[in-house]
Amino acid sequence: VAADLINANAFGLARDLSRGTLEMIDDIDIRDIDGPLENIKENLIVGYYNTRRSRFLISNEFRTLKAQDPEKAARTARETLDELKNNTKNQVNMIIDMASLSDDDQLMRGILDAFSMSNKIENWEDFDAFMRRRLKGGEGYTGDIVKELQGVMINSVLSGPKTPLRAILGTSTAVFTRPLSQMLGGIARYVGSGFQDSSTMQQSLASANAMVQTVPEAWQYFMTRVNGYFSGELHTMRTRYAEYDQYDEQWKAMGQWIETRGTDGDKAAYRITNLARAANQNNFLTYSTKLMAATDDAFTMVLARGRAKERAMQKALADKAAGSIMDINPQVVAKYEDELYKEIFDPIDGSVSDKFLEAAKKEATLTKDISGFGKSMDEMFSKQPLLKPFYLFARTGINGLELSFKHVPGLNLLVKEFRDIATADPSDLRSVNMYGIDNIDDLRNAQALQMGRLALGSSVIFMASQHYLNGNLTGNGPTDFQTKKVWEDSGWVPRSIKLGDVWVSYDSLEPFSNILASIADFGDSQRLMGDEYVEKGLLGNALILAKGMVTKTYLQGLNQLVDLFGNDPKKLEKIVANLANNTMPLSSLRNEIGRVITPYTRELQSGFEDSLRNRNLIMEQFTTDPLPIKYDILTGKPIKDWDPFTRMFNAISPIQFNLDQSEGRKFLFRSNYDMRMSTMTAPDSTDLGKSPSVRSKFQQAIGKQRLDLKLEKLINNPRVIKSMEKMEADLARGDKRLGPLDYDHNKLIHKLFTTARKNAWAQLRSDPEAAALRKAESLYQGARKNVVDRPTMSQEQLDAAQRLMNLVNR
Repeated sequence: VAADLINANAFGLARDLSRGTLEMIDDIDIRDIDGPLENIKENLIVGYYNTRRSRFLISNEFRTLKAQDPEKAARTARETLDELKNNTKNQVNMIIDMASLSDDDQLMRGILDAFSMSNKIENWEDFDAFMRRRLKGGEGYTGDIVKELQGVMINSVLSGPKTPLRAILGTSTAVFTRPLSQMLGGIARYVGSGFQDSSTMQQSLASANAMVQTVPEAWQYFMTRVNGYFSGELHTMRTRYAEYDQYDEQWKAMGQWIETRGTDGDKAAYRITNLARAANQNNFLTYSTKLMAATDDAFTMVLARGRAKERAMQKALADKAAGSIMDINPQVVAKYEDELYKEIFDPIDGSVSDKFLEAAKKEATLTKDISGFGKSMDEMFSKQPLLKPFYLFARTGINGLELSFKHVPGLNLLVKEFRDIATADPSDLRSVNMYGIDNIDDLRNAQALQMGRLALGSSVIFMASQHYLNGNLTGNGPTDFQTKKVWEDSGWVPRSIKLGDVWVSYDSLEPFSNILASIADFGDSQRLMGDEYVEKGLLGNALILAKGMVTKTYLQGLNQLVDLFGNDPKKLEKIVANLANNTMPLSSLRNEIGRVITPYTRELQSGFEDSLRNRNLIMEQFTTDPLPIKYDILTGKPIKDWDPFTRMFNAISPIQFNLDQSEGRKFLFRSNYDMRMSTMTAPDSTDLGKSPSVRSKFQQAIGKQRLDLKLEKLINNPRVIKSMEKMEADLARGDKRLGPLDYDHNKLIHKLFTTARKNAWAQLRSDPEAAALRKAESLYQGARKNVVDRPTMSQEQLDAAQRLMNLVNR
């Protein structure tokens, strides 16, 4: 009874003290000597100790010992109670000390909040459950172990040398086209006002001038931030892809709890998490994210200089209009700029106080907080951490789409920010305050920026359309995955633009890369489905453009998620291999190094082992049975047959170079000839899909007959020209009653391919693997015929065929 009374009082006092301490935590030092935290600690020690003492004294083991040997029982009781008292004191001190280690009081508040609702020993002892939940996670909460492993995966995926360079190129494009777009909008305003209002144009020109002049200073600032991130002076690293607190002081306290109260499972989870934390704090393993963080900081300075110059020009124009100054000269603007720059940007810690600048920075670096559907998706995947790898870069992808949409007429109306700014009431700016717009000048500049972006985007769309019509622009390719792979195997290069005699990847030219890809995809759809398809209206066109944009960005991972729940075990193996590879550090860097050291595209089985090996080609140098090479069926050369210098350049450059496509190759893609089964099945119907090695040899044998040169001879054939015109006219009318092989030009192409395939297969008759594959195909056919009447023979034939397949694919 006495123990119950003491416990009720002790835990009740601890609860009440916790409530009071929560109210005072911002106003007093709760950790002071004899302060609230000390009182809570003393009551906890008394309550914990008395509870454990009572449990020990009434335990069956102690009562049995007391009945057998009272003197020994008394001695055991003294020793046990002394140990309980010391353990209790140490554990309570550990809990309080752990909370005290956090600088931002977040953990302290959480523990006090839990204490303030607890007046029973069962509630207080739930602290263990709290720590386990923090480590391992639970319903609606992602534990530290998953967070750290996700951090390893993010750093691994972003470890490629092209990644930071692509970030620099994309961010610089977004930053420096901003004043250009605003200037275009300012010119339109100037003309629209009867050549009276040139203020917006002047401010945009001043901003552009400041940005260019800031580049050397921004470079120095970039190097300073890089040194800070790599030295650990900057404790918190936040990038467009992740927010990660590198020095979490609470982790050591978690380790103390693990060692004193954790189970074997807790200890295993802690040690795995510790390894992941070590990887996430290693400079080499996280070099890419550190460089990107410094990149964002440097471009923030560039934007800040531009914003300061813009506001300085605003102030100078206003002062001149008010008569405060007689003339606007460089000295006046420079003076205003220095004053305003100190107000809007702190170069020491990188903090930004100007809301308009903050909005511009987040837009350029793709770090705006997401909302709506994207936010809901992100929250859903966060609650299911095992699915998070399929949705790693939600914020970046959605912001990239939004920035692209702002440059496309029609799609711009889908962006809430665009609608809000375009329809804002100059007398009431509350609807646009969230975008940092709190005065009429900023509203005019923002509206001019939007007008300029549409003008710039329309120009890009026009030029891209002309380039596509000339055959010098490619997009994402066919929607059918197998068809797209055949195109790529035949030398087609996706998402590229022809400059001179070289195809150059435009993937890093944000936000215009999505526009270029969408134009090409739209043109391909028009060519394949006809003009009638295009004439269905603006909405249909916008959906084609949107599909092209989404193909590149954050929804790509969702395609794998859909495949994960499909019925194809090979796709599942490929997804698992990809996830396993990305979970280990430096996956992208390993991939790029492997492509340099072990050139050419490889012919793969759709399984775990081949997928994993293909992402680590460097290891192919140490095997006696390397992955077979994929050959171009038009020339017989390996796919991506680049010289060492080109391989090294493409490994580190965000802009990829590829040699020009031949005229015969262009003709083949234009013909709509279906090449999907060219190398997947032999002329005698032998299935080559399960044998990458034989498939590789078959491709090379076909290519050595130089189909590209034979196709070039067909281009000027009058019969072919007439047939192509007929096919394209039919498609333009929406007349699809004829199939591709009903046209003469495709009949001629089919004849070339059929002859080349037969000759190639004949050359492989003496090849042991091809012979084994033919024999296995014959056994499979026999097994299918005998499955009902002769089941035993059918099973023997299946076993023999499988043994042969194992030899072929060993």
